[in-house]
Amino acid sequence: MITLAAVVGVGTCAVLGLLYVRFVMAVPGTVEVLERQLTKQDAVPAIRDEDGEAKLGESRFLAAYESMSYYAAPGPLPGVVCLVGKYQYDDEYDYWEACNGLGDGRDVLVEVPDPDNRTIILVPDQFDHVPLERDGWVTLHRNLLVHPLGDTALEPAGPLIRSAGYGLAGGSE
Repeated sequence: MITLAAVVGVGTCAVLGLLYVRFVMAVPGTVEVLERQLTKQDAVPAIRDEDGEAKLGESRFLAAYESMSYYAAPGPLPGVVCLVGKYQYDDEYDYWEACNGLGDGRDVLVEVPDPDNRTIILVPDQFDHVPLERDGWVTLHRNLLVHPLGDTALEPAGPLIRSAGYGLAGGSE
C-alpha cells in the first residue's frame, strides 16, 4: 500500500510539473529572421533610421500584402523587436512602426491595424498559428499574420508554402 501511494504521489508530481512547464512557465521568445544575413530586399525603401525607435538599417523583409510591405527590425534596446509597415508608394514618410519586448514566446508581440483596418500581428518563432488560422487569420510569414476583411481581401503578393511546424509561411525562409 505504501509503495502504491509513493508511485501515485511521484506520478502526480510529474504530471503537475509537466503542466506547469507547458502552461504556466514562460517560454522565451525569439525572432530568428533578425539573425539571418541582410539582403537587398531587407532594405526599407527611402526611410531614414533616425526618425523612430526601430533600427531600420537592420530590418528584415517579412512579406508583402496588398499595398503594404512588412519588415521586422530590432528595437532600441536588446530584447525589443519592431514591426515596420511600408506603403508601396515612393514617399519616404509613408510608413509606421510598432515595438514591444519579446517576453513569452506564446504571446503576440505587436498588434496593429493596417491602413485598410485589417489587423496585423507580429509573433515570435514559438507562437502557435493554428488557433488563429482556424479563426480566419492568414500566415504571411512565420512571424507575421493578417486578419483579412471578409471576401474583399486580396491574396498575399507571394506564394504561400507549407512549412513544418509553422503553418503557412511566405518569403525566402
